[in-house]
Amino acid sequence: MLLSSSGYLVLAAVLAVSGVIKLRHPWVFAGQVANYRILPAPLVRPAAIALALAEAGGAVLLAAPGTRLVGLILATTLTGGFLAAMALALARGQRIPCACFGGTGELAMVGLPSLLRTALLAAIAVVSLAARGAGPPAAGLGEQALAAALMLVLVFLLAETARLLPGRLARAAVATQGEQA
Repeated sequence: MLLSSSGYLVLAAVLAVSGVIKLRHPWVFAGQVANYRILPAPLVRPAAIALALAEAGGAVLLAAPGTRLVGLILATTLTGGFLAAMALALARGQRIPCACFGGTGELAMVGLPSLLRTALLAAIAVVSLAARGAGPPAAGLGEQALAAALMLVLVFLLAETARLLPGRLARAAVATQGEQA
């Protein structure tokens, strides 16, 4: 129960950081949205601004108990949409920045790590939304903050571990083939 009642803090932190970065550099983010090739060109900039505002606004909605349910619905919708967009980019074989936190380097590319990170955040959103009707939080804000911090670390550690897997799996396959020869 503690984990499900702390998910809103994880989502608020992620949406706040991501939304603020995108609002600080809206044209960079618009270019990243365009890379996905989902929207017609005239809709890219308005959609990018709307997404950045939705992320920042979602963080604010999650912070206030009276609007938390709306924030959780928005967070679930955003993470689900981001997950679908990344999965489509991967299926198309696109090598593009994920636009998750404004990064454009190799570590910010759409791939297994970004897909896993987004899927874990979407799962946190869904579980938190489902737990909303389960009653009052099982712990105080301090315990919730600690649980949220641990969840955040776990999400990013798992995603970064996934970055290491393809290279290790490829080396293991080569070693196995060498032994069989």
